[in-house]
Amino acid sequence: MTNERVVQLISVAKEKNLTNLNLSGNQLTQVPQEIGELKNLTMLDLSENTLTILPQEIGELKNLKTLDLSGNQLIQLPSEIGRLKNLTILNLYDNQLTQLPPEIKELKNLTALTLFNNKLTQIPPEIGKLKNLETLYIYCNQLTQLPPEIGELKNLSILALNKNKLTQLPSEIGNLKNLETLSLYRNQLIELPPEIGKLENLKTLYIDNNKLTILPPEISELKNLITLNLSANPLTSPPPEIVSRGLEAIFTYLNQSKTTENNEAKLVLVGNGEVGKTCLAYRLIYDNFLEDSKITEGINISKWKIPAPDSGNSEIKLNIWDFGGQEIYHATHQFFLTKRSLYLLLWNARKTKDYDNIYYWLHTIEAFGEDSPVILVMSKMNESNDDLNLKDLKNKFPQIVDYLKIDSKDGKGISILKEKISETAWDLPLMKAKWVDSWFKVRQKLEDLNENWINYYRFYDICKSEGLDEKNITVLDDYLNDLGVTLHFKDRLTLKNIVILKPEWATGAFYKILSTKSVLDNEGALPQSELSQIWNTKTYPPSVHPQLMELMNKFELSYELPDKSNYLIPELLPKNEPDNFEWNKEDDLCFYYCYDYFLPSGIITRFIVRMHENLVIKENGMPLCWREGAVLKFQNSSALVKMKPDERQIEIRIKGNNKRWVLGAICSHLDEINASIKKIKVSKQIPCNCSENCPQRYLYEDLLKAEVANLGNLICYKSFKSVPVSLLLDGYSRKEERLREYDYELYGNRPIFVITQKAEAQSKSLSTIKAEQRTNISVDVNIDLKIDLPEIQKEFNKLKKEIKTLNPELGSELDEIQDSLDEVSANSDTDKLNKPLNKVRRILEELNDPDSDYNKVIKGTEKGIEYAQKLGRTYNKFAPWIGIPKVPDPLL
Repeated sequence: MTNERVVQLISVAKEKNLTNLNLSGNQLTQVPQEIGELKNLTMLDLSENTLTILPQEIGELKNLKTLDLSGNQLIQLPSEIGRLKNLTILNLYDNQLTQLPPEIKELKNLTALTLFNNKLTQIPPEIGKLKNLETLYIYCNQLTQLPPEIGELKNLSILALNKNKLTQLPSEIGNLKNLETLSLYRNQLIELPPEIGKLENLKTLYIDNNKLTILPPEISELKNLITLNLSANPLTSPPPEIVSRGLEAIFTYLNQSKTTENNEAKLVLVGNGEVGKTCLAYRLIYDNFLEDSKITEGINISKWKIPAPDSGNSEIKLNIWDFGGQEIYHATHQFFLTKRSLYLLLWNARKTKDYDNIYYWLHTIEAFGEDSPVILVMSKMNESNDDLNLKDLKNKFPQIVDYLKIDSKDGKGISILKEKISETAWDLPLMKAKWVDSWFKVRQKLEDLNENWINYYRFYDICKSEGLDEKNITVLDDYLNDLGVTLHFKDRLTLKNIVILKPEWATGAFYKILSTKSVLDNEGALPQSELSQIWNTKTYPPSVHPQLMELMNKFELSYELPDKSNYLIPELLPKNEPDNFEWNKEDDLCFYYCYDYFLPSGIITRFIVRMHENLVIKENGMPLCWREGAVLKFQNSSALVKMKPDERQIEIRIKGNNKRWVLGAICSHLDEINASIKKIKVSKQIPCNCSENCPQRYLYEDLLKAEVANLGNLICYKSFKSVPVSLLLDGYSRKEERLREYDYELYGNRPIFVITQKAEAQSKSLSTIKAEQRTNISVDVNIDLKIDLPEIQKEFNKLKKEIKTLNPELGSELDEIQDSLDEVSANSDTDKLNKPLNKVRRILEELNDPDSDYNKVIKGTEKGIEYAQKLGRTYNKFAPWIGIPKVPDPLL
């Protein structure tokens, strides 16, 4: 829109005494001085233009209550902004502001100030004069500190400071007694002031992605707190295991006395078979050579105490887990490779295969132990000495801290290795952390029992004897289980009453079965009657056999066959598919999971346990599956799921009438298994359909991006034919499902509302432009809402159905809103769109209010929260274009 045209519009607005003027999304580069003549204006929307400055005359709009300047390129505000004494809402987000003028203090009636997505490095002290301010959004700036005057904003209810560079908060933050939401995530905070505990009305606190190691105990005084996000902080107090248990566990922990230092860690020895792991463990503990070491079956666990490197009286207690290196155990080891542990990876230069397997073990440690430090150890250096390309290995695996050579037989290099173990273990997370005194005493009592397991009631009595109340007992029970100190799974009826005090007792039972040749020869079938022969009944009495088998099922290592007298152990299935098995590949729907660098073993065997009810049954009554594949049946469809280790991929082939649904069921389980393995890179791929057996594949995510970007076709780089994106995707999921799956950015900076004149009216005078006496100038608007509005309608409908399922009494109001939403379309004018969308906004805001019925209904329901978040995101993309408020960021 030209400057002359804007002047004409202002003239019309002045003539009509209009109170609202919306000039949003018109590519304005400047605002004419004549804007100051609109003395009656109460709302001015200049958002989504390209303004870099404002005229001084903006200060003449003395009656203005709402000023929206968002989505421009403003680098500063004129001092005259302070003359807008009646202003209550000021939107300045998505600009280039580096500072605010001191005159901001004159806006005494301001209740809402949005400043996010600018370049502010500081907030002026004058901010403290805005006594009526209720919401302040300053996220996505470059703030390094807050002025103490922030504490004078006594009416503030929402303060969003996320995505800045704050390292600390002023103690005055505790003066914000009415604050309900405080968002601080993605800063550089190293501590929180104790005064944060004075925010008596705080309901939501986001402090994830900072550098906090300790939470002040005063946080437990926030009695109204409902949501606390602490993720991605290097916390030692409370430890991550407590944080993962939620608010009540965190408060329970913070309220306890903590003086006992427990310097304990896990030292994990891995590597291929016969490289000397057991001999090294013996040499470390006893400083002697173990002459006749046996092959380790599964895991050996032993305890070792070493002096800490601080030259004081501190001692490190290391639990050495010596893992058997045989391939049959590899898939099971993953359950016991934990983060925050120290790993020794042994290899033997005499065995060339070991050199090749170093990468396998490093990838395994990275996948399950995440960023845990690794010491590479070349064993048996007297027999053969060789070097690794350490620089190359460290570039690929930065968690490698050293490479040492040892010989357990004569003790060469052992003293240096011990020093390195002590030094590295001392720097592990949670080392030097304080334990709750009463919890530590309970743990000592449990260890002193020297029993493999006890019933829960005995555990409960021991906790009670140390003065623990119900909350403490529940939290400690979960904490010990998460640490791996005990095993207690309350979610399984069979396991509810047994607390395993020695996890190695349970793992030993697992590995006894995995080492049983008769089960391997019997296609992985384990008769229940043979358990007493496999397990020593003195160590494993028959009364606990059902619990141990249920525990194996919990770890996805086995399941009960339909005959109820046998179990299937997928790890002992034949490695290859049956000789007589053939799969007809015609008319298959194909889908692939492709793994970068590393495909963990055990994914398919876990998948078999999860989907055993759908396995095809052979004539002999056994399921049609093997260690690396399975055939499944779903009513009128069937599927082949097969691992291809050499290609690092899992292939899925589906036949029948309901391929999409079957693929969804299979992928949901594979996705969950992949998600449990923290550091693997996996992509989903779809084969090209340009011709039969075309070898070209496309990344599923890339196809979604192409569809969202409205790219109709892609070029196959094998045949160079044009391939429709929609045809590639339609076989796998419906379009509306795909769009929901992909968190897309639909429009970027492209305006949806474009103020234009129709071609036939371009030569007419300005007087032909329709103007409404009430509030708005109404001009012809070209609305491109082909995706946003239908998405809102559809997402609201899903949320409505979920809420009505949970509480039918809330359905009538939602049905009414749905009806009003369905009545509008892309051709509706702004006024007609505003009404139903404002109702949607109100529902979204209520969903964020802990006291509302809607919030109480969906709280804790995964689907309900997901639907609300998706609706909120789509609504917020839509809202600016029709001049309605966004919903608060914390909801999203």
